[in-house]
Amino acid sequence: MGSGDFLGSTVRDLALANALHRRGYRVTVYWMMEANEDMVDPGVQQRVLCHGTRYHFAQPSGLLDRVVGSLLFMLPQRLRVRVVQGSAGYVERLLGNLIGSLYGRPGGDRALARRLRDFLAQDQVSHVLMSFASLGPLAMQAKRMGGHDFDYLLTFQGDEQFAALAARRNLLEPYRQLLNEAVRASAWPAIVVSRDYVERIVDELAVARSALAVVYNGVALPAGGVRHSFASLQLVFPGLSPHFPIVTYVGRQDVEKGIDLLLYAVRLLGGRDLAIQLVLCGSTAKGTAYRNVVADLAEHLGLRIFHAGSVSIKVRDSLYAHSHCVVYPSVNREPFGLVVAEAMAHGAPALVPDYGGIGEVVRDGDKMGGLTFKAWDSGDLARQLERLLVDRQLHRQLVSNTRALAARFSVDNMTDQVLGHVGIDEPAPAMARAGAR
Repeated sequence: MGSGDFLGSTVRDLALANALHRRGYRVTVYWMMEANEDMVDPGVQQRVLCHGTRYHFAQPSGLLDRVVGSLLFMLPQRLRVRVVQGSAGYVERLLGNLIGSLYGRPGGDRALARRLRDFLAQDQVSHVLMSFASLGPLAMQAKRMGGHDFDYLLTFQGDEQFAALAARRNLLEPYRQLLNEAVRASAWPAIVVSRDYVERIVDELAVARSALAVVYNGVALPAGGVRHSFASLQLVFPGLSPHFPIVTYVGRQDVEKGIDLLLYAVRLLGGRDLAIQLVLCGSTAKGTAYRNVVADLAEHLGLRIFHAGSVSIKVRDSLYAHSHCVVYPSVNREPFGLVVAEAMAHGAPALVPDYGGIGEVVRDGDKMGGLTFKAWDSGDLARQLERLLVDRQLHRQLVSNTRALAARFSVDNMTDQVLGHVGIDEPAPAMARAGAR
């Protein structure tokens, strides 16, 4: 799923794809709805399984998919994403129609399942990783069609959003039933990205705990000795100073991310002689309405913020490296915390809610790479943020732990665990390097 709402999962899956390719396995990436082709290593084959236009209407449209979608893909990817994200609710509409097609129609989206089966046969794919377990019925249907032998592995990462879309269409029970059928038909237990998320999937989607296994997401660890230019930040955020602490939010600017809580917390700290520079940046898939609310709210609260949309990886990494701390104030029960792991890898401690799988990222036993605050509580968020700004000894201790804690979530560790999970415990054999997938 190329961008926007599920960008974090795209980053995770492409990190895995690139790592497998570098180890000598042949890898093919199949895109649905949108593509981020420049995130894929040279030599990795890419195909578009379907364009977003396929789900413009409630009924899947092959004509809109193949003709209109192909024409739209001739436009630059950045332009496509900007136009779609600028249309409030459009991505949710596409995703809702996708879920309706897979779970609300007899036979699902049979034409797309056939196309997937044909691609897999043409590319001689033996192992398929579905980015979201909610897409499992597509793989299950393609496998049951016959004509090509393959096994599929499902991943739960953000599937609660698909469940919410199913619920809005009165499809939650069919969604649960068919999802569980797809999980049972897989050759392996489904991967889940945190221990807390296992409990959520068991409770909310009635998946058997024995059908789930935890494999944490992986992030690219920065190379040693790399210096991040502050000047590159000033080009994006004019007026940003290296002489005062930077408090940063990086992530989707959508309502469930709780950026307003962070604004309230910073306002509560007003008058305490804390020179905070607040930086907010990230994409959106639900239109710019919430991002505009953030800007308006900051103005009403009398806060100066450094505000941008999506930024380059270079700018993002520089921001992590120069931040006093990174705050992720989500009001959602986050499955993981990719941004938090990335920030700690660059030495920035994190402040996260005590709710969801995100707390597992900043803690390993007694060792902490950040602090937690009471979920949804802007007052406690303000208190913990003040501790990070005032208690220099605490801040130094957290900084000293960050990189070691982040190293647990390296791409290599994730890749090793995924390979072990599907029963491949050895390096890529000569046959794999020669052409097996």
